[in-house]
Amino acid sequence: MLKNLKLKFPRAIDSDRSCSQPANYVWFQDENGNKLGIPKSDISTEETGLLQLLFPLSQDDAFNRNTTIQKKQWHDFLYKNTDVIPLTSWNRVTYTHFTISVHDFSHADFEEALLAFMTDGALIIWQSDLTGILIEGERNPNEDGSDFSAALNMLESDFYVKIRAYVGALHPVDKELPSHLRMEHKLFMTAKQYLPDMKATNLPAVFPYAVLAGIKENETDWFIRQLLQDTKQDEELITSVKMYIECNSNASLAAKQLYIHRNSLQYRIDKFIEKTGLDIRTFNHALTAYLIILLNKDNSLGRD
Repeated sequence: MLKNLKLKFPRAIDSDRSCSQPANYVWFQDENGNKLGIPKSDISTEETGLLQLLFPLSQDDAFNRNTTIQKKQWHDFLYKNTDVIPLTSWNRVTYTHFTISVHDFSHADFEEALLAFMTDGALIIWQSDLTGILIEGERNPNEDGSDFSAALNMLESDFYVKIRAYVGALHPVDKELPSHLRMEHKLFMTAKQYLPDMKATNLPAVFPYAVLAGIKENETDWFIRQLLQDTKQDEELITSVKMYIECNSNASLAAKQLYIHRNSLQYRIDKFIEKTGLDIRTFNHALTAYLIILLNKDNSLGRD
């Protein structure tokens, strides 16, 4: 398939050994180790991200930025199916996928500046000169994520770049982490397609567009687990939330339809928000909650 890419990128070359400036190319390799270098001036950030879904980026030491032992362990675990979980004190981690608009900046300075805003031990795995993932342990409950928005604004100003990011959910440190990474990378690609002006996105914001783009059958359970969390088995709670949304967030009307006291409904709404992080009092989160509730119902019926 690498040969087919040369039809789209005619200036691509087959080997970095015959290239005097390999750092000026984005390198991909297939499962047989065959390499293809595409001039950075010929390929966009979006195209690089899409091709990463098909081909891993070449990890040639000449331009590999993941040089520390910790980075190599995480890279191999996430991308090479080593099945060896890196040694870490983290119980849960978050991935933040990001892309940068231009090549001409100091990666070392960028990394140092970004990590200064993050929790202790956070690290960056570079996928190319323009793309990477930030891996971070669980934040203090009192932190609201505003530091990350401040970091993006500061980095854009200091490095004269534009940054797009997808902030993933917290995941337990286990062997499922690579699959979470792949799903969230796909959502990042969806966000860049449907929400091009949104600097930082997450699952609740992107999910309606993932539905629009089409969710594969083998992805359904993942979305249900991520969005509904432990509430997916609580039929009373889910029914109440669904009715509340169908009543245009009118708690009094929804309580009347459910034959319960308004305070009881409010308790269920607060419980759902606390357990899922979906604030259904807002339109965007209410839309995501309603869609995932319908998907969960359809998924349950399909198994009966």
